[in-house]
Amino acid sequence: MTLPPEQGERVLCVKTGAVLIPGTGLALIGGLLVLTNRRLYHGPLNTKLAGQLLSTVAGSAAPPGVDRAIDLIVGWSNKARAVRLEDITSVGAAGRTVLRITTRDGERRRFGIAAGWRTPVWSRHNIAHRDEMVAAVQWAIQQAARG
Repeated sequence: MTLPPEQGERVLCVKTGAVLIPGTGLALIGGLLVLTNRRLYHGPLNTKLAGQLLSTVAGSAAPPGVDRAIDLIVGWSNKARAVRLEDITSVGAAGRTVLRITTRDGERRRFGIAAGWRTPVWSRHNIAHRDEMVAAVQWAIQQAARG
């Protein structure tokens, strides 16, 4: 799942990425981390079909309301998240996989970067991919500031 492109938007870098659960090294939902000349966004994997199956099973076997809760969680996790480049105030790296950004409103976001879909979080192969994305975001912010 991705956000629709804006007029004049160009893709600069794409990595296997995930939104991380704050305070942990665990990913909330995997997908693609896409950098364009205007924004950084996470397009999550589409888990709607799996969620529908789980919701159906829960509707017949779990306490009332669990199926609706699953539907809400799946709907939330399948939303793409974007940050405009002009709103990013700092970019950095942490651990082997984490791309850290801070925005003007003081919000901190952490994205996991992996070498590929089957690469474990602890793999040393993730570091180069993370560093490439950090450098690309820093460069894109500089270019966007120039106009």
